[in-house]
Amino acid sequence: MEYSVVNYLRPGAKLFDLRKMNEVQKKLYESAHLKNSFLHELVFWTDQPKLMEIGDAIEHNPYHFFFYMLARFYWFDAGDNEIIYYYPNKQNTYFSETALNSLPPRFRREYVKREGYEYVESPGCLVYKDSTGEPWMYAYVRDLYKHIWADTKKEKGKFTYLSRNKVNRKMRMITNEEEVLPHLKTIGFSVYSLEDLTFDQQIKLFRSSQIITGLHGAGLSHLVFCEPGTVVLELNNYGREDIKNHYMDISVKCGLRYYRSTALENVDDGLDNKRIQTEVYLAQLKELVSTVR
Repeated sequence: MEYSVVNYLRPGAKLFDLRKMNEVQKKLYESAHLKNSFLHELVFWTDQPKLMEIGDAIEHNPYHFFFYMLARFYWFDAGDNEIIYYYPNKQNTYFSETALNSLPPRFRREYVKREGYEYVESPGCLVYKDSTGEPWMYAYVRDLYKHIWADTKKEKGKFTYLSRNKVNRKMRMITNEEEVLPHLKTIGFSVYSLEDLTFDQQIKLFRSSQIITGLHGAGLSHLVFCEPGTVVLELNNYGREDIKNHYMDISVKCGLRYYRSTALENVDDGLDNKRIQTEVYLAQLKELVSTVR
């Protein structure tokens, strides 16, 4: 098998020639929508030289983008090699486009497929509903953007509240946020909407914060960029049947101090909106602030 521009495959990934399948296996494989990737396996159908493509796994969602899409570069990444990949403007979202444009220069994106090549997706990764089974994943994604956060240090007294009031999808919002914000400011918290920040600014915000709090949402994926020891208080009152431990998993594996606040009331509007139990939440934040001063 000739790799051509795909010039490196990390140890641990296996090659799988789909032509070795019998007809029943091929039909099962294709019906399972696994034609382009498989867990830890690079799959191919021809002897043509190979080029890499990445698939869209809901690119506008930072959690999906970082860990279902971007992390899979790992299998082709030797740390200093040129990585050429095909990914057209699919949803053309600001987040995904700026995140791809912010990769180191050795990552070269192409928007049109070349003739005479077989395009392959990088091997699939072991991911669960709200965590990852790949011990390298969070560190790999964090270090892809080290050129952005390397000179940013955690600032003592920088307490960050993340507001979702500007998200495009008007759901999973805090409906009484306006009554909460003045109290947050009196105990030293600054309020940020990630939608107001550039990609670089988002990374630096998380890297520089001493305490981060906010409602469960994909923006908390940026916790991978925090310094170890950063305090995280996630507003999350989902029940056991919903799980939603995404950001606890990131925090634990990245050495952050994770806490969960269930000081929320569900709003019966079909949009998964919440109301903060203001007094309880503020008391929790004050207790955390006292531990870092």
